[in-house]
Amino acid sequence: MKILYDHQIFSIQDFGGVSRYFHELLEHAGPGLTAELPVVLSNNLYLHDRRHTRHHEFFRRLPLRGRWRLMQYVNHQATLRALRRQDFDVFHPTLNSSAYFLDLLEEKPFVLTIHDMIERLFPQFYAGPGTGAAQELLSRRASRIIAVSEHTRADILRLLPVPPERVEVIYHGYAHREYSAAESRVAAPANYVLYTGTRALYKNFSCLAEAFSQLSQRAFPDLHLVCAGGHPFTPVERELLRRQGLAGRVHHFGLLTDAQLQQLYRGARAFVFPSHYEGFGLPILEAFGQQCPVVLSRASCFPEIAQDAALYFDPNQPADLRQQLERLLGQPELRAHLTRLGYLRVRDFSWQHTAASTRQVYEEARAATPVFSH
Repeated sequence: MKILYDHQIFSIQDFGGVSRYFHELLEHAGPGLTAELPVVLSNNLYLHDRRHTRHHEFFRRLPLRGRWRLMQYVNHQATLRALRRQDFDVFHPTLNSSAYFLDLLEEKPFVLTIHDMIERLFPQFYAGPGTGAAQELLSRRASRIIAVSEHTRADILRLLPVPPERVEVIYHGYAHREYSAAESRVAAPANYVLYTGTRALYKNFSCLAEAFSQLSQRAFPDLHLVCAGGHPFTPVERELLRRQGLAGRVHHFGLLTDAQLQQLYRGARAFVFPSHYEGFGLPILEAFGQQCPVVLSRASCFPEIAQDAALYFDPNQPADLRQQLERLLGQPELRAHLTRLGYLRVRDFSWQHTAASTRQVYEEARAATPVFSH
C-alpha cells in the first residue's frame, strides 16, 4: 500500500507538533507500506535526512518572504504532479485548511487528521475567513477522519457534519532519544520554569506571566521563566512583562533543536501549559519523558492525556496557577511523585502504535465506498 502525503505543513512550519506528527508517520511506516512526500524545499527541522533548503545556497540568499513564496510554489507543484500521476492508494493531506486536491483525486480515498477545532471554538482569536468552509467540505468527503484525542473527536462530532463511524481516535506518540552534551547545550538560567510553543491568545500566556510575577514576588526571587519556541516577544508582550516586574527574569529561545529542547525540559523545575484549548498537547509527553513535573490548565484534553500525573489549575485564575507552582516548588516529595507518575504515563504512548493504528485507518479507507457528497 502506498500513501501520498502533501507538502503543506512542511512548507510553513520550521518545527512543531503537526509536522512532527507527519514526520513520525513517515519514519514508522513499517514493512509493506511506502510513503511519498513531494517536498523539494523546506526549512523544517524534521526533514534533516531529506533534501531541504539548507542545501540550496541560492535559496538562502532570498528575502524571507521570497523564500516562503518559492517554497510554497515549488512544493505545491510537486504535490500536484504526484496527485496527477495517481500512483498511490490513499492520500493524506497534512493540513485541513484547503480543498485544492479534491478534483485531482478521481476515485482515490483520502484520510484527514483533525488536530483540533480551535478556530471554530475561539474565532475571536483569528483574523480573516479562517479554514472553516474548507474543513467542513473535507470532513464530508474524507473516507476516514483521525482525531488526536477523545476530546477532539467529541468537538468534531459536535461541530462538523460527519457520522461517528468515520472518526477514529489515534493518540500521538513519544520516542525517547539520547543526545550528546554538545548537541544539547543551551544557555538557560540555573533555576527556571519552562513554557514551550507559540503564545497565541488562546495559549493564555498572560495567565502564566501574572502567576509567575506573583510567585517570584512572594517566595522565589531567584526563579526565571524560560519560553522555548515561537516568535520573539512582541511589543505588547514586552510591555506586559515590564508591568509585571519581570524584565530580565523571562527569557526566550527561538529555533531550538530537539536535543536543546530536551535539555530544557530536563533542567526545568516544572513545565507549565496554561492553554485554554489543545487538540492533544504533545509537550506534555515531552515533559514526562524528560522527568519534568507538569502543571496544566484544567481544560480541553489535558486531563485525558495526563490523567493523575500532573497538577491542574483554573486557566482563568492566575492565583490558582501560582498556588500550584508554589506547592510543587516547595515540596520535593510532590515533585518526585509527579515525576514518577509522568514517566509511567508516557509509556502508554509510542509512535509505533500511532503509525500502526494509522495504517489500519488507511486500510479501512482503501476498502471503503468512496464519498462524493458535496
